Amino acid sequence: METRTETLLHGVIEQHNIQIHFQPIVHLQTRQIYGYEGLIRGPVNTVLYSPTRLFEAATRAGRLAELDLMCRRSVINRFAQLGLPGRLFINVDPYSLVHEHFQEGLTLDFIEHAGLNPSQLIIELTETHPVEDVNLMQQAMHHYREMGFRVALDDLGAGYSGLKLWSELRPDIVKIDRHFIQGVDQDRTKQQFVTTILKTATALGCRVITEGVETEREYATLRKIGVEMLQGYYFCRPTAVPPITIASKLFRKEMRSYEEDDSLAVESLIKPAVSVPASAKVLEVGDLFTSTPELESVVVVHETEVLGLVIRREFMNLYASLYGKELYGKQPILRFINRNVMQFDKRLPLEEASYRLTTSLDIHTEEFIILDGCCLAGKGRLIDMLHEITKLQINRARHANPLTMLPGNVPIQEQLQKLFRQQIPFTVCYFDLDNFKPFNDFFGFARGDQVIRFLSELLVANINDQVDFIGHIGGDDFVAIFRSHNWQDTVERILDQFDQSIGGLYNGHIGCVITTTDREGQQRQYGQMTLSVGAVLVTPSESLCTIDLSEEASIAKHHAKDMQGSSLYIHHLDTQASQDMSPAPSTTLTV
Repeated sequence: METRTETLLHGVIEQHNIQIHFQPIVHLQTRQIYGYEGLIRGPVNTVLYSPTRLFEAATRAGRLAELDLMCRRSVINRFAQLGLPGRLFINVDPYSLVHEHFQEGLTLDFIEHAGLNPSQLIIELTETHPVEDVNLMQQAMHHYREMGFRVALDDLGAGYSGLKLWSELRPDIVKIDRHFIQGVDQDRTKQQFVTTILKTATALGCRVITEGVETEREYATLRKIGVEMLQGYYFCRPTAVPPITIASKLFRKEMRSYEEDDSLAVESLIKPAVSVPASAKVLEVGDLFTSTPELESVVVVHETEVLGLVIRREFMNLYASLYGKELYGKQPILRFINRNVMQFDKRLPLEEASYRLTTSLDIHTEEFIILDGCCLAGKGRLIDMLHEITKLQINRARHANPLTMLPGNVPIQEQLQKLFRQQIPFTVCYFDLDNFKPFNDFFGFARGDQVIRFLSELLVANINDQVDFIGHIGGDDFVAIFRSHNWQDTVERILDQFDQSIGGLYNGHIGCVITTTDREGQQRQYGQMTLSVGAVLVTPSESLCTIDLSEEASIAKHHAKDMQGSSLYIHHLDTQASQDMSPAPSTTLTV
């Protein structure tokens, strides 16, 4: 006897009694909507309103494939009716792909009937059941890709075998589960997880979307980590008629753009690129390669989005084979593109691009795609990148301190000038060792060099050189130029770690006290080395352009040296106000 839930489910499937909502997925760099996820709700005020309960009921009734296909068709038609821009993400339960009633080819029919291009559709695998037959699922995904669809893996980190599926299926996109996004601004473990996923995705030629972004702090943290695309309540809740643009106020005004960095960028490597639309046939690309012998690759684009490369040697091995032209000539070129190709924005610093390219796994490295926003700007070659990186490293070595290999005076001045020119607020911290000369005289230059290297390593370990700058003026004098807001916490941590570790370099001298001759030739005892830091807070403006910043930092440093123990002295250059920081008995600095 049919239960009430089964009767309700029958009505949902037969009458298409569902609600369709869309939630935008936002591309941070372009500040535009990349696409929309189509979401399903059952009849209002019923037990099947929740999509989870709806699909669970269909699974129990053996009607999962029917419900899944009905939802797909409804979402596709509604997306086309609304004329929404970008891509459509459709949730597909992997279990339905191996269901005995599953029919191949229907999704492509839905797309064509709605007047959409297959490259607009992204199949989003939502893992709600353990998937035992991975091989069968791989075949299904291969079938979807042959029709021009892309594949996304949903809720990475939350499913039964998410990481295994990622490695087996090699999806085009992964979506990080909302569990790792909620409170990410306050949880370093979650930040590390997201960072690791981003690095892995880069190595696999995969894009990443973070789901469940609800607060501005979560958004700001993910932006700093380097996430490309976001989805969540912070931008827009799921709604029947979603927006086609995102309000500019939701993007933080202080969001750093690549234009702020005047270091050599990927743009310097741009070479012209030949492109074809995603609708092109194999025969058209074959004619391009045949008529242009020097052409190494062709870029495939859908509207403004770059999908990948068709690489000559891979393509011609198939196309030029016996009957290759006859067998494949009329097929879509999407079947033959290489998606594992790096894509860089033209404003990305060259060294960052080089690191991503040379540390990636299973990626086509001879060439890479260069974008202007999301649009094709051209191509670049690895050999050209390595040539420019070599020149950069040679130039940097000329101005580096030979003991620590940190940037010397010339790069330090260039960094200060750049920040003044861009009128970016920053903090200069001058680090100087107290009682270093007596230590050097007593133990010798080799041990003194060891102390200087120890301090340089301490600075490098604690300061984020992706945002801030570390320089070695000479001797025991170092400088850090901070743009990060938590610079004071960083300096306090450095002072605390210095005090805890420096005693180990005194060869067991009791109380770290040594006796040596001072500048007047008198025997004198000196206690353990301490670290003095003079900080100058700078808000660049025309009125400050003639300030001798090195002199101001030196004055702040001498104020710090007048204080007991390892100390920080803060000098507000813009207000001419200052604040003393001195150590508590535990050597932890307190305000």
